[in-house]
Amino acid sequence: MKTGRHIIFGCALFSVLAVGCKNDLLDTKPLDLVSDAAVFQDIAFARAYLNETYDGVPSGFERGFYMLSAATDEAEMGYPWPYSQNWNQGDFSPTNVPKFAAPWDGGAPTDWERSYNFIRRANDIIAKIDAVPVSTEADEADKKGIKAEAYFLRALFYHGLVKLYGGVPIVEKAQTLEDSDALFSPRNTLEECVTFIVADLDRAAAILPDRRTGRDVGRATKVAALALKGRQLLYAERWNESAAASLQAKSVAGYALFPNYEQLFWAANNNNSEVVFARQYLSNADFRTHPGNQFNSVPTKGGWGGTQPTQNIVDEYEMIDGMDYKTSPLYNPADPYTNRDPRFKASILHDKSFWIDETLDLSDGAFQGVNGKSNDATKTGYYLRKFMDPAIIASNNNNGYNNWNLIRLAEVLLNYAEAKNEATGPDATVYDAVNVVRSRPSVKMPPLPADLTKEQMRERIRHERTIELAFEEHRFFDLRRWKDGGGQYLANTVLNRPVYGMLVNPARTTYTKFKKEDRVYQAKHRLLPIAQSEIVKYGGKLEQNPGW
Repeated sequence: MKTGRHIIFGCALFSVLAVGCKNDLLDTKPLDLVSDAAVFQDIAFARAYLNETYDGVPSGFERGFYMLSAATDEAEMGYPWPYSQNWNQGDFSPTNVPKFAAPWDGGAPTDWERSYNFIRRANDIIAKIDAVPVSTEADEADKKGIKAEAYFLRALFYHGLVKLYGGVPIVEKAQTLEDSDALFSPRNTLEECVTFIVADLDRAAAILPDRRTGRDVGRATKVAALALKGRQLLYAERWNESAAASLQAKSVAGYALFPNYEQLFWAANNNNSEVVFARQYLSNADFRTHPGNQFNSVPTKGGWGGTQPTQNIVDEYEMIDGMDYKTSPLYNPADPYTNRDPRFKASILHDKSFWIDETLDLSDGAFQGVNGKSNDATKTGYYLRKFMDPAIIASNNNNGYNNWNLIRLAEVLLNYAEAKNEATGPDATVYDAVNVVRSRPSVKMPPLPADLTKEQMRERIRHERTIELAFEEHRFFDLRRWKDGGGQYLANTVLNRPVYGMLVNPARTTYTKFKKEDRVYQAKHRLLPIAQSEIVKYGGKLEQNPGW
């Protein structure tokens, strides 16, 4: 770790001065420069250091003008320069690795660097929190809680790394510049990394509370640890263990699907009953985000036309009778958006959508339609509605404070269904888990048909994930882990297909599908290359990913 001094942020320090705060994780201000040695000599300083570690929690709102959905068949980026286009064209290498930042930010870290920076912080806490002097039982309990949160965060950061890179070096002790072996250790296997992540989550779950209340809302919980464990084991195809972890998580009292699918992503409903763990935001300059303008609010509302849904994802939405649009008698090609799964209109703005105070004209040549005069006009015929909070966009489009939900109960249910189906086939609990998601009060889609085979249920679960979790950055990784009947990763085919848009004629009477862009994907793109600078830094200890 760096020697010298830290700038400490945190409401924990405010408590020393008897000053309250709205959110212990976020409503923070720089107070002083505090030496490394002093950080773990005071419980308030240690809590503040933990708060800084939460800064590493990833968010789809902070990738640098793109979301990972725009690097899949879900969406197209409205601008040519974000890293999503590097993903889509296979235009990256060990010397040009897509970052968690805007392309012009040359000094920004890669995901590798960013994750290990926060892993170092978590390691500091785990190694040093036990020695922090305290004088009350409450503070002693707080130390255990801080350590459990650090275990959870370390697991979360490693989970992010292995999704992108596969097996990575496991560093589990506080590092110093003098300890080169700890700083630059060789890669562990993927299996070793999964085992390590699961062990950290088990440690966290043993201590953390089921839920958080008051100023602690947003901190890690037992349910978050169990849910992340279920997801990690799902990705590792350890089906029985994954199902067991997700079953534990979904069985904890106090969590329930939020009734309104669209509104569960709005700021007024941050940390609602469905949210298991989220990146927290506040409505101030230091802790806000910009989903309204950077990602896809329409130009007349100050939007920059960012992440634009494709016809590919639109075609995935069922009709309200539960049938595919190609076979349903409810589908009308002259009115293609009526009678769709309600999650469609809650997620995607289309021609004739009513949005805030206008009925959108997205026809060919319209101001914000395809070929429109606005520089930020849609290139696909669609705009993103999901995450777009009308209360924020209508008042101050540059001041987003709706949270980014990393784990919510619907995902836990679908994780359970997938793992259980792969382990034992489609029993009643698998049906129940999927049908609960489909029967949300604002959705009310028909239940799955009875007597599905294991293979048929697999396809149904995959479809449900595609719709329920659309644009939440799951599909990017799902396509890289799901396999077809021949054992090949679906990304090899799906991400090599063109993406399409919808052209509406000026009279708004005909709808014509058009090819927007060809995509390029190779087998080596399943994992990111490790930056060449890291290969050099590790002095030959770090093996590059296959194909790079």
